[in-house]
Amino acid sequence: MSKATTELMDELHGAHADILLKTLKNYREGAIKDDEGNAIAAPPAFLAQVCKFLKDNGIDRPASAQDTVDLLAGAMPDFDAFDNVSKIGI
Repeated sequence: MSKATTELMDELHGAHADILLKTLKNYREGAIKDDEGNAIAAPPAFLAQVCKFLKDNGIDRPASAQDTVDLLAGAMPDFDAFDNVSKIGI
């Protein structure tokens, strides 16, 4: 039996990533339902599989310029304003 080509392995890797992403989106959109027709949340085992795939491929945070930490920092109150209040005796 011959060894798989790089192109074949790349295609398989891409297909795996595509299936994980489509399935995750279906869970998030409520498209996956139980026997009674109610949307169900993604099972923890599936989420762990997605996390492992990302980790195995060196992905540990969003690639976007504005990540979650930046969003949280922007939502924090301006503590300097509180310092000025205390200086005037309020």
